[in-house]
Amino acid sequence: MRVLIPIDGSECSKAAVDYIKERPWNKDDSFLLVHVVEPIPVDIGIAYIPAAYTPDEGAAFTQSEALLQVVLGDLKSVLTNQIDTKVIAGPAKAEIVDLAQEWKADLIVMGSHGRKGFNRLLLGSVTEDVMKSAPCSVTIVKSAHCSKSE
Repeated sequence: MRVLIPIDGSECSKAAVDYIKERPWNKDDSFLLVHVVEPIPVDIGIAYIPAAYTPDEGAAFTQSEALLQVVLGDLKSVLTNQIDTKVIAGPAKAEIVDLAQEWKADLIVMGSHGRKGFNRLLLGSVTEDVMKSAPCSVTIVKSAHCSKSE
């Protein structure tokens, strides 16, 4: 089984990693940790244009790699499976679905922020959009820490 795990550094993505650590896996299952750097739009007066990033550019990618290395170490403390990491740039919703298709993931495991009301309207739901568009099964892990403040 090929398992894609989107990581955003939140308590919610930590809950997804904890779920991975607690579940039994076959020794030939493989994992891909991914962090998506979402470009910040630039206001040019008449329109917003997403900033362009390349994978080796800027502090955002350095911080993303550092985050993934921490999570990788956490998973490797429990699992002996193949675990890779990847940093990509673009809109998280689309990038996660595209990567799942490209990597031929069998499962996506991700946390949910549990946003409601105005926060959900303002910030959207990456988890819901991935669940609706994914080319494979999606496991959504909820945590009490994620839904209280959002």
